[in-house]
Amino acid sequence: MFDKAQFFRELCFFCIETRQCWTENHSASIIEVYCTERERMIMLHIGLTGGIASGKSTVVTMLREFGAGIVDCDVIAHDVVLPGTKGLEAVAAAFGPKALCEDGSMDRAYIGSLVFQDKAKKAQLEGLLFPLIHDGIEEEIRKIEEDKKNPVIFLDMPLLYEIKYNSYVDETWLVYVDAKTQLQRLMQRNGYSEPEALARIHAQLPIDEKRSLAQIVIDNNGSPEATRAQVKAAWQDLMDRIGM
Repeated sequence: MFDKAQFFRELCFFCIETRQCWTENHSASIIEVYCTERERMIMLHIGLTGGIASGKSTVVTMLREFGAGIVDCDVIAHDVVLPGTKGLEAVAAAFGPKALCEDGSMDRAYIGSLVFQDKAKKAQLEGLLFPLIHDGIEEEIRKIEEDKKNPVIFLDMPLLYEIKYNSYVDETWLVYVDAKTQLQRLMQRNGYSEPEALARIHAQLPIDEKRSLAQIVIDNNGSPEATRAQVKAAWQDLMDRIGM
C-alpha cells in the first residue's frame, strides 16, 4: 500500500538525494512547498477485480461517478485483437483459420471453447496477448496522469491476481459475491448451462482466495443500495488516506 509519508521522507526532489541533503542545502519552507506540489502529481494505482459475474461493472460506474480515473482492461484486451492488429495476427497463426470469423474478426466463441478446456492453450493465448495488453494499460495510465483530473486510477481488471498484476498497483479492491450467487448470476446473464458457467468460473482463481488477498472488499451479495454505501465509504476512506 502506498505510504506517502515514507515516500516524502526519503528524497529531496530538487537533487534526488536523501532527506539529509535538503535539511543541509535547501530551505525547509521551499522544500515543503515543492513536496506538496509534487505530492499532488502522485496518483495511486488501485487494482479493482472480482470473479466473473460478481458485479464489478456496477462498482466501476460508482467509482467513476465519485471521481476515479478508470482503465478498462477488458476494452484494452478487446482492442489488441481487432482486425489488422499484431495481436490478431498472432492468434490466427497460433490457433489456425478457425480462430477468425468470415469478417476477419476473432472468433471469440471458438477461442473461448479452446482455452476454457485446455490449460496449455490458455497459457499460449495469454503469452501472446498479455504483453500487448500491458502496453495498452500503461498507455491509458499515462493519458489519465497527464490529464490530472482524477485523484486516483483504478485498473478494472478481472484477472488481476491470475496474471500477478497486483505487483504493479498500490492496493487491490475486490468485488465479492459468494460462489452460489456467482454461478446463478452468470447463468442468467449469459444464458450458459451450469457446466459452461462452471468452466468459466474455474478458469479464474477462486473468489474466496481473491478475497483473502485484497485490501478492500466490496460485498455485492446484497442490494444495489448496500453496495453503493460500501463503495462510497471505501472511497471516502481512500480520499482521507491520500489527503484529498
